[in-house]
Amino acid sequence: MPKVTTIQEVFDLLPRYFRPEQAQGVRAVVQFHITGPQGGDWVVRVDDGRLTVEQGRSPLPPDLTVQVSDAVYWALLRGERDPLAAYMRGQLRIEGDLKLAYRLQDLFRMPDESVA
Repeated sequence: MPKVTTIQEVFDLLPRYFRPEQAQGVRAVVQFHITGPQGGDWVVRVDDGRLTVEQGRSPLPPDLTVQVSDAVYWALLRGERDPLAAYMRGQLRIEGDLKLAYRLQDLFRMPDESVA
């Protein structure tokens, strides 16, 4: 698989790495706001084992909003930065359901080698 080199590619590939068996009974809307040159807004919806991802902002209030710079997001994806440490340092802002934020790690399994 070729290396993912843009934030847009990360969100485009989320359905491939989604683990529906981990999302049974989960209903959530997550708004991602990524700042920086590769930034943008993406909405990730989980509905009882189904996933949709689209660029833009959610028309309804999300259950969780994640705001992070593109540089920190890449570091998180590569495993170079711990999410809790980034949150504690103010590099990762989370509003809404913190349990859902923690659970997101279980809903996706991206192979380490896929992120440039």
